[in-house]
Amino acid sequence: MAIFIRLRKDKMGASKDHHKYYAHVVSAGEVDTEELASLIQENTTFKKGEVRGLIDELVSQMKRQLAMGQTINLDGFGRFHLSVESEGSDTPQDFDIERDIKRVKCKFMPAGTRQGKQHGPITQLFGEGVDVKWFPTSEAED
Repeated sequence: MAIFIRLRKDKMGASKDHHKYYAHVVSAGEVDTEELASLIQENTTFKKGEVRGLIDELVSQMKRQLAMGQTINLDGFGRFHLSVESEGSDTPQDFDIERDIKRVKCKFMPAGTRQGKQHGPITQLFGEGVDVKWFPTSEAED
């Protein structure tokens, strides 16, 4: 399995690395729920409709649990939790939820393992065994 990259120039004027080139993954396409259900059906004894029903219910339950403040840990996949973006206030008394909360976001942390030290870097399981290659006809993009 391989992912492909191409280079893209940093165009952020305020950035200290302005005009340097950075690698970006080129999408190979998108797989939707229906296609995932078909692929899972090929490798299990479950029918596509059963798989689709389970995926739909998983999404429904995840939304419900996240809305109740729960962190969801899908073993071997990762953890989901909600966070908020807000404006700052000078004092706790000045903070107004209606005015200062800008949006609620869902955060995802892929499953991984620590190498060595307890607080060392985490190796994400989804990145293991993936080769990185140049996208065909890749040239640096401005």
